[in-house]
Amino acid sequence: MIKRQKLIRVAVLLGGVSSERSVSLQSGREVLRHLPDQYIGKAYDPKKDLSKLFVDAKAGKVDIAFNALHGPSGEDGRIQGFLDTLGIPSTGSGVLASALAMDKSMAKRVYSSAGIPSPRAIQIKADDWKRHKKELLKLIAHDIKSPIVVKPNSSGSSVAITVKPIKADWSRAISKALKEEGESCLVEAFQKGREFTVPILEKKGIPKALPVIEIRTKRTFFDYEAKYEGASEEICPAPIPEEVRTQAQNLALDAHAVLGCKGYSRTDIIWQDSGLFVLETNTLPGLTKMSLFPQSAKVAGITFAELLDQILQEGLRA
Repeated sequence: MIKRQKLIRVAVLLGGVSSERSVSLQSGREVLRHLPDQYIGKAYDPKKDLSKLFVDAKAGKVDIAFNALHGPSGEDGRIQGFLDTLGIPSTGSGVLASALAMDKSMAKRVYSSAGIPSPRAIQIKADDWKRHKKELLKLIAHDIKSPIVVKPNSSGSSVAITVKPIKADWSRAISKALKEEGESCLVEAFQKGREFTVPILEKKGIPKALPVIEIRTKRTFFDYEAKYEGASEEICPAPIPEEVRTQAQNLALDAHAVLGCKGYSRTDIIWQDSGLFVLETNTLPGLTKMSLFPQSAKVAGITFAELLDQILQEGLRA
């Protein structure tokens, strides 16, 4: 008699409470649709299902959580800590790496400690902005100079980002970013160049760089609409010299390692005449039909189902 393999019960976390909720819902639904046969998935939306997840976990009905959340609460270490408390293994990075990568200012400090080049920047805290607006604007003009990029310190999907505002609009751009996050924002030197993203996927704990993707957007920059509404061209593998490809992949591997990422990540990089610069590392890359990570995996010969299986196996192995 053939013994039937026990199904692995997967709690797919999707939705959540951040401004990236709609993208997370798409990612989670794609995960649920494409789980390989040895898994059985059940959706949990932390916005309304945390108590249900707690009850099911305590009843032994969850073997692993697939974290398809994006943005604050899902990507910054908080849900990771909650899952740790419940004793549920999960996909992706743990509490510390998630918190470090989500905090763009802190991630830059970590990059710097490892010699990873990143654009110079100033973190603007909301309380300081209220009290010292004029002084901070002068500091930006002196230390960062124009052009600048203003972004929330802890958000993803290019939400509330302003690229190359004229000097008269700096104040408005900073206020917009602070409204999105509430605590702080980052004012960064704008880097003109070709934009790449490099996915990292682990197998048995060993990270490997997948094919580099070049992003050519029809908009001012690779914003939310460009990412999810088709206003960009994504070329994989990127048409670049082998030396540049190797450098970009090594930088992404270095960023993944120094932040302490696990399972998978995706690092955004700019290439200009003076070299390559790391912009940020995403510990929970999108898994929608439009997302970059599955595109790169496909070029590497990895189907979406195989990608999910590998991510889940790394979560179970950790």
